[in-house]
Amino acid sequence: MRTAMARVFSGVQPTGEGPHIGNYIGAFRHWVDLQKTHEECFYCVVDLHAMTLPWDPKALKEGVRRTAATLIATGIDPERSVLFVQSDVAEHTQLTWVLTCLARMGELERMTQFKEKGRGNERDSVPAGLLAYPLLMAADVLVYRATHVPVGEDQRQHLELMRDLAIRFNSRFGDTFPVPDAVIGRQGARIMSLDDPTQKMSKSSGRPASTLGMLDPPNVVRKKIARAVTDSGREVRYGQDSPAVSNLLDIFSGVTGRSVAELMADLEGQGYAPLKAALAEAVLAVLTPFQARYTELMGDPAQLDELLDRGAKRAQSFAADTFREVRERIGLRVPPR
Repeated sequence: MRTAMARVFSGVQPTGEGPHIGNYIGAFRHWVDLQKTHEECFYCVVDLHAMTLPWDPKALKEGVRRTAATLIATGIDPERSVLFVQSDVAEHTQLTWVLTCLARMGELERMTQFKEKGRGNERDSVPAGLLAYPLLMAADVLVYRATHVPVGEDQRQHLELMRDLAIRFNSRFGDTFPVPDAVIGRQGARIMSLDDPTQKMSKSSGRPASTLGMLDPPNVVRKKIARAVTDSGREVRYGQDSPAVSNLLDIFSGVTGRSVAELMADLEGQGYAPLKAALAEAVLAVLTPFQARYTELMGDPAQLDELLDRGAKRAQSFAADTFREVRERIGLRVPPR
């Protein structure tokens, strides 16, 4: 059943490193499912967010293309959803300025990510964009009047600021924006490292064996899973006392859509080796078609650019209507269409 009048927005920063299985389970697969249940889905490669820290222009451009190919290869349908690049739609930054003038310094300085980067003497060298980027994030969502935002736990604070800004704007200038709700992903959305279940899986860890890259070849996938750390004992168990095996079961559940309870029933009385062997095949069942489609898209840049251009035109038509109303409400001149 599709949710009437519901509009989803979510974005992902471009990266040249390639996604890992945690990105797929925690975000991309969830986005694909939302296409089936919500009337309108907007998925954006947020290249402007990638500029809050030093960036390489060539790597940024290539990362945008890789990220767009990743989204399509995982199942985002550019005909069903609006897939586009953030910087292609100027209304994102235009609305950001309006929200900047409504936001308060205290709100921005309380954002966890800014507080972590701006401790002590480092504060004076932190880019202003890192302080202001939650406002760009809010504009990303509000400019499409989105009602639902898929978020992880690390983004809840930003969503609350977004909601506060929507309420503040509506109270001051009239009802304009829906107050967006969070869409929380399935169990297992937080995938941990293969070599340390106390750390979240991340390409930036500097430990290749800790991540399952979606572009890893089959032999590498099998080797990484075979060498993944396990807990003491041999029984396949799920819970706080078995963090390593629980992580493997979360990955297994995430790539198959089956519950952890079902998987454990299948593995009852078996040890870790059968778990790892079955997990490797389940992961490869996802990665094989993904890699084929990804390679096809990356081999045809013109096709990929055409898909993104079409998405940008669709996105811009929505964003322009919203910002035109914003201009009128806040007292700016409204240019002719």
